[in-house]
Amino acid sequence: METEPLLQKVEESPESGVKKSQIKNLLFGNMILFILTLAVSMFSPAMSQYLYKRVTEDVFRNQTLAGKGPMNQTCYLNTSNPDYILQEKAQQIAADKQMQFTLMKSSLAIVSNIMLGSYSDSVGRKLLYVIPLTGHCLRFGFTAVIIYWNLDINWFFLPEGLDGISGSYFALLLASYAYAADNTPATGARTMGIAFVEFFESIGSAASATATGYFIQDVNFFYPTLTATLIVLVDILLVVTLLPERNGIKKAKSKWITPLEGCRRVFGFYVLEGTKRKRVCFVLAILIFVFTALPGVGASNIDTLFKLNLPFCWTPEKIGYYSTISSVAKQVIGVPLTRLLQCCCIDEVIGVIGSVAIGLADSLQSIVSKDWMMYGLAGINVPAATLFPVVRSTLSKLAPANKQGSLFASIAVVETMCSLVGTPIFSNIYQATVVVWRGMVFIVLGSTHIVAAIILVIYIFVSKPIRQKQDVLEVQRDVHKDEAVVPHAQCVVTKGTQTDITIDPDKHVHAQSAAGLEVTEVTRASIHVHVQSEFVEEDGRYVKTDG
Repeated sequence: METEPLLQKVEESPESGVKKSQIKNLLFGNMILFILTLAVSMFSPAMSQYLYKRVTEDVFRNQTLAGKGPMNQTCYLNTSNPDYILQEKAQQIAADKQMQFTLMKSSLAIVSNIMLGSYSDSVGRKLLYVIPLTGHCLRFGFTAVIIYWNLDINWFFLPEGLDGISGSYFALLLASYAYAADNTPATGARTMGIAFVEFFESIGSAASATATGYFIQDVNFFYPTLTATLIVLVDILLVVTLLPERNGIKKAKSKWITPLEGCRRVFGFYVLEGTKRKRVCFVLAILIFVFTALPGVGASNIDTLFKLNLPFCWTPEKIGYYSTISSVAKQVIGVPLTRLLQCCCIDEVIGVIGSVAIGLADSLQSIVSKDWMMYGLAGINVPAATLFPVVRSTLSKLAPANKQGSLFASIAVVETMCSLVGTPIFSNIYQATVVVWRGMVFIVLGSTHIVAAIILVIYIFVSKPIRQKQDVLEVQRDVHKDEAVVPHAQCVVTKGTQTDITIDPDKHVHAQSAAGLEVTEVTRASIHVHVQSEFVEEDGRYVKTDG
């Protein structure tokens, strides 16, 4: 009589889903980004508004500026007033100076991010967090010194350069997304894991934005900048002492690599590795990211200038209110909406919806003239809450687990180049059209997102074979002479996606994984699993329970 159960139960394998330890890692990694975002959201408006104030003071040097508060200026609405012309000139100079800072910082960050990402696959993620956090701390600290002693604004090149050498904010995003990929399987769970990175980033920004507006209004610019410096110091201590390193992922063989090898690791996905279709998918996916990131990182300062002046003339507090409301609404509504949409459509379709939504919102911003219209645009933007996570996840799922750092390094480099290219393009458009039609630049921004949506539709069709057949699973049954007959049908579970095998398991069986992932559970202890993908081959024995 059969005493041994036909299907045996074993402990859960690491690949079967997101384990409790991985959830803890995700929460801790997101907490690090949340704390940094508090500091960045406090620093950025203080820096932008202080720069605009200094430029305005220089332009209006021989006149007495009216107005109250740290901005110390009147928002001139009468276009025939000579002061209105000077105000427009101050805006153009401030935009040009911000562009110069961004160009220098982004140029340095490109090289830094190539090496940081490729090294992190060998030495771990902790270093990937510490270096850019240190750069932020130095940037904020030196900026506080410049503000305190009212030094020449050209001194800002020093802290901006230090930030660029350490990878800038792009390196922090690289670390956060790579860490999220380390702790999630390459399914819809990864998209949501990356989405929660942006969720914590947006909530941190929202939590800081309103308070920062009042902080600037009440105590001027020095103390917000100093506070941001201290917050980053706390973040560095948390990373050094408490951040868990990734486990269970095969690291690169060599810890030390040359710059040429770093470039090969980072950009090999697009030109060297995998099949032709796989490379085409990588190229299409990175193009989607380019047209999504260009308006996102290249026009952020322009949006602040747009709100500070005609027709809105918003104060720092009002800008803080708007940032808080739009960020919270976008994440609190947008993230659950994305999870709901995942029940009926693939991530890429959700990305198309988000691209169209943000493209429409940007285009409409070109004609808004009332406060309530701006808040209406925040509502239109809600479906775009997980646009960046969807695009990043699309790229991440194409790459193997042991190359996620290099993959996100390539994304960080491209995002840095988008800042490098997009900032002068959009700044020059804004400077050239600010007197004629202030909102012209937003038409260009919206059109860029529509291009991203079109490329994403193309990607959906081109990548269909890869999404349906990403891994080939060869399951070989090692039958012993005295074993009982096993069931005719088997079930293979691949990280949340079930693949049924209905042919005789005594023979060689081939099955397709719809999720494109390695097998984690199969029937019976003696079944041997061989996973062969376009990147890696792995062997292992796994057992599944039917109960």
